[in-house]
Formats: sequence, structure tokens, C-alpha cells
Amino acid sequence: MSTTKNAAHREPMTESQTLREDLDHTRQHLADTVQEISRRLNVPNRMKETAASAGHRVSDAAGQTGQMMKQVPDAVKGLPATGKRHPKVTAAVGGAVVLGAGAMAWMARRHK
Repeated sequence: MSTTKNAAHREPMTESQTLREDLDHTRQHLADTVQEISRRLNVPNRMKETAASAGHRVSDAAGQTGQMMKQVPDAVKGLPATGKRHPKVTAAVGGAVVLGAGAMAWMARRHK
């Protein structure tokens, strides 16, 4: 009974008042808990939120890829000049590509 109802007057609360406050506090806590559980169990709404988020990420990635693809033609135009400046490197890279393609074809045929 040390709890006070009104701090200005320091009136001690009766046991029934203390119990009512505890009950009100418990009800509010229970209501908050039920609301949080309902939000977590609302699967359709959560799926919509997740899908919207994924859609934004895919859209951003597509935009970035589009920007990079615009730069590819300029890079391809410079390849012959690079090959002429570094013929040994060009031959080594070409050989590695052919070797890799051959290995992939051999592995694909072997797994049939």
C-alpha cells in the first residue's frame, strides 16, 4: 500500500485500486502482444511488402545493368587495337577461352 494515487496529496491507494491498476496494465500489455502477433501472422500483407521490396531491388539492378550494357559497344570497338598492342596476351586469353569452352563441352557430353 505504499503506492500513491495522487503524488501531490500522497494519498495511499487501497488494495482494490492497486489491483485495478495492475489489471489495466496487464490488459494493455496483452492487447499490445495480441496486436504484434496479429501483425506477424498477417502473411498476405507481409508477402506483399516483401514482393514490393524485391521488385524495387530488381528494378534497380536492371537499371544498373542497362547502363553498363550501353558502355559495352565502346569497349568492343577498342578490342582490335588492344589485341594489336598486346598480341601475346590476346593469344593467351583466346587460348584460355577455347580451352574452357572445350572442357565445358567435354563435361556436358560426359554427363549425358
